[in-house]
Amino acid sequence: MNRFQFLISQLDCLDELMTARFENERAMISDYFFGQIVSAHQKVSLAEKNIHVKNTCSPFNSELE
Repeated sequence: MNRFQFLISQLDCLDELMTARFENERAMISDYFFGQIVSAHQKVSLAEKNIHVKNTCSPFNSELE
């Protein structure tokens, strides 16, 4: 019975490690995706300020007309 308890404790430890790894990878992907969104937003905002892009939903639209 002691051997089974040892194997079960090892499986529990492995489960915790895999869960932590998946959570870390999910967080890294989310951070990367958020960074890409922020970067794209900054590029669009800069283009709007330089009047390269006309965005009808932009707060700069009313200033241009």
